[in-house]
Amino acid sequence: MQILQQAAADYHGLILDIGATTGLPDAMLHLHAGMLIFLATALVMRRGLDDILPLGIVIIAACGNEVLDRINLGNWNWPDTRMDLFNTIVWPLATLLVARAVRGRRSAAADKKAPAEPATEPAAANPDFT
Repeated sequence: MQILQQAAADYHGLILDIGATTGLPDAMLHLHAGMLIFLATALVMRRGLDDILPLGIVIIAACGNEVLDRINLGNWNWPDTRMDLFNTIVWPLATLLVARAVRGRRSAAADKKAPAEPATEPAAANPDFT
């Protein structure tokens, strides 16, 4: 357990260093981290932005981050945890939903433009069929 607590403390220190280096508040770091993880996962795994897998990885990473926060702090800070999860997940989720809506519209438009298939007659109704 001591190793896990030390790892959580080291991770927390790294996050504080990133915040100090960038000058960004915690909420903005969560927004950027969520999108970075989402886009990197889609790129590396060759998935579209409308695929659920990149969002799933964001959710897993966000929950892992909050568990490490909990280990480091010694208790849950629920208001902070809820906002961190929201900030990390909101834009990847919005991107996924927009990508799915665009895909759906493109698919519907392609279906409207596709020429209708000519009707085929059953073999029994066609005397030339052998």
